[in-house]
Amino acid sequence: MIDPSSRFTLRQLSCFIATCERGGIGAAAEHLHLAQATVSAALADLERALGAQLLVRGRRRAATPSPAGRELLAEARAVLAAAARLGERAATLRGEVAGELPVGCLVTLAPVVAPAVCREFERRWPHAQVRLLPADQEALLHWLGDGTIALALTYDLGLDGDLDFRPLRPAPPYAIVSGGHPLARRKGVSLHELAPLPLVLLDLPLSRTYFLDLFREAGVEPNVERSAADPELVRSLVAQGYGYSLANARPAPTQAIDGAPLATVPVRRPARAPQIGLANRAGLSQTRSADAFAEVCRELIR
Repeated sequence: MIDPSSRFTLRQLSCFIATCERGGIGAAAEHLHLAQATVSAALADLERALGAQLLVRGRRRAATPSPAGRELLAEARAVLAAAARLGERAATLRGEVAGELPVGCLVTLAPVVAPAVCREFERRWPHAQVRLLPADQEALLHWLGDGTIALALTYDLGLDGDLDFRPLRPAPPYAIVSGGHPLARRKGVSLHELAPLPLVLLDLPLSRTYFLDLFREAGVEPNVERSAADPELVRSLVAQGYGYSLANARPAPTQAIDGAPLATVPVRRPARAPQIGLANRAGLSQTRSADAFAEVCRELIR
């Protein structure tokens, strides 16, 4: 491992890596847009600083890594990568829209809305990149608390006073049924009509509670036939006729992942509909990147 007390520069590491990757000092100099003498001097200074011969020089400025050089090459790449991340983070703290933005997204929402939002954000701000972390609501709330994510694209379920929530649009519930189900062509269905039918429940924290409470608030009990935590598995079970399910994020495809047809039917007069929105830690000043991402969400999701 490279000794942090050694006196070397990032330029010297860049010259070393480029020489190893390009097979010679001349090719490295051309790649880095530097004079060959500059690259040669940087390599010599790096070898002195580290106290090891890193390259075996050949004819016509050819060079290959020595055994010590091979050993240190991965470390040198890691140092440069860490320096790049530090620069991106500093740019973010200065108020620039740049670097990596960690964003959580509720697992049921992620495939429906997140890719388009991320693509538009990165199109507008090419020096920024979203690191998308799909999860259930409990995990998202935990990550907001410990700083793993800057924002969460989710519903206003289970939130507390430690979080701020910016609503974007309501997400009323709808029933998912197979393509051949008697309800498939209906314009709407009530919870009283659904209650006796077999329900394939999406068994995720908070989501599960929300769906079951919808029935109880309507004064009926659902007939939970099966449950699963994987949204795609729920859709496939429904498509194969095991029952209906409930959801709030309506996907565009009208079939399950196995190709079986699906239909969606709005639930009439539910007691309440959650809001899709952005959650973040209360009192925490948001970076310019987080604000820019929120603006894209407002434009696309509304």
